[in-house]
Amino acid sequence: MITQLFWRFVVVSLLAFGGGQAALPLVERLAVAEAGWVSPADFSAAVAFGYVTPGPVLITATFIGYRAAGLLGALSATIGVFLAPWLLATLAAWQLQALLRRPWLRGFGRGAAAAVVGLLGVTVIHLVRSSASHWIFVAVAIAAAVLALRTKMHPALILVGGAFTGALAALAHL
Repeated sequence: MITQLFWRFVVVSLLAFGGGQAALPLVERLAVAEAGWVSPADFSAAVAFGYVTPGPVLITATFIGYRAAGLLGALSATIGVFLAPWLLATLAAWQLQALLRRPWLRGFGRGAAAAVVGLLGVTVIHLVRSSASHWIFVAVAIAAAVLALRTKMHPALILVGGAFTGALAALAHL
């Protein structure tokens, strides 16, 4: 299982054009639907914690690895998801300036960005399905969207507020 975690997250990292958010649909498919390492609810929680923590959202891999195989699984998934991008970024840095002048590369980036928007939409739909289990969570989602769009409140504060509301709802058995 440890090597499977490592190699599946290496594949995720190699296909994560556009960053960690773009890879979330693939992570969900691999970790929930195919491997069954986590439930849809656990995946939603992992994504939420990925956004709460400083750094890349693909830290979600650590949570999934831990749930699947404990501490060794967490290390394996984390190394798997971050090793290839680190190595590729290091190698690409030497050649990047010359390539950025080429129109095909700029077009590649714009096309990949458009695909990321579509994939994020699918992820949003899946997260809504697992989060909209009770009216209180729908209210939290609406409040978070309004606060994010209409105020300058830091996203971390919105996440903390939603997390506390969820904890209180759980304590009240909603």
